[in-house]
Amino acid sequence: MDTSSLLDTLTFDPTEGTVIRTPPGTGYGYWVGGHKVSFDPASGLFVLFARSRTPLEHGRGGSCEVAVSEDGLTFDTVWTASKDDLASSSIEVGHPVPDGEGGWRLYVSYERPAQRDWRIDVLEASHPERFDAQHRRTVLQPQQFGLSFIKDPWVIEREPGVVDLFAAVPARRGPVVDGDRVTIADDDATVVTTSRDGRIFRELTYVFEGTGEATWDGHRGRLDSLFRTKAEDGWVGFYSGGRTMYDNYEEWAGVVTSGDARTFSRVTTDGPFVTSPYGCVRYLWGVPVGDQLHIYYEYTREDRSHDLRVSVVPRP
Repeated sequence: MDTSSLLDTLTFDPTEGTVIRTPPGTGYGYWVGGHKVSFDPASGLFVLFARSRTPLEHGRGGSCEVAVSEDGLTFDTVWTASKDDLASSSIEVGHPVPDGEGGWRLYVSYERPAQRDWRIDVLEASHPERFDAQHRRTVLQPQQFGLSFIKDPWVIEREPGVVDLFAAVPARRGPVVDGDRVTIADDDATVVTTSRDGRIFRELTYVFEGTGEATWDGHRGRLDSLFRTKAEDGWVGFYSGGRTMYDNYEEWAGVVTSGDARTFSRVTTDGPFVTSPYGCVRYLWGVPVGDQLHIYYEYTREDRSHDLRVSVVPRP
């Protein structure tokens, strides 16, 4: 895959994207995003998950929603939940997906206040408007894998009947000690886990991590999206990188390619793929529909809040 033409095809101006959700307040820490979107060819619907967040001292990720659209640009909310509905201190990323049998699943990550850890639950329903937080079931609990957190789930189907769930976990690379010098540890890494029924996941495999280098993306390796090329001869994805914890809330977006959805090559090695004039563009999520690619993203506004936007480009 020619990386130069790939980037030319994907490039868009985030300032001109369609705003589909606005933050719950003005200023730093008021964000809407943490989103994933599925397109269901059977119904012709785009189905969106997004969470709204307030500053840390005002409640963090307090609510989430599922919304539907016929054009991928205008979404109507059909379901909502608060952090109290999930017995949570904060809600993060979720992904609504068809279950292959005419129904829907919503994988959602949230923090439990007592344990102070992030886990992933699944909600199942016949339609996105019928999700019920009371009926959620845990599918990935970090302690079972010796981890402190597992969050930000998203799903692809590499083959019929097989669910590949990707998630963010702690990086394996800790601080490097060389004599009197200590170099910082990496932040998030990405794992994948596979299931036949979408409910039971028993093994995690690390597939994407920070490089550990002093670059714009060297200390974070969180894959945010993966989709097939138009020719279906490979995969393209977006990821979030960072230099240190300073970039934790204003992460930088990069592009990767893959032949097998397991090994990944960074394309954007010289700098972020796209940025806002006021900060970051993050959580890039690509949805291919025919010859087009809808790219959904969190965008830093002039007041430092984040809104949720979509831009449409040709499908590579």
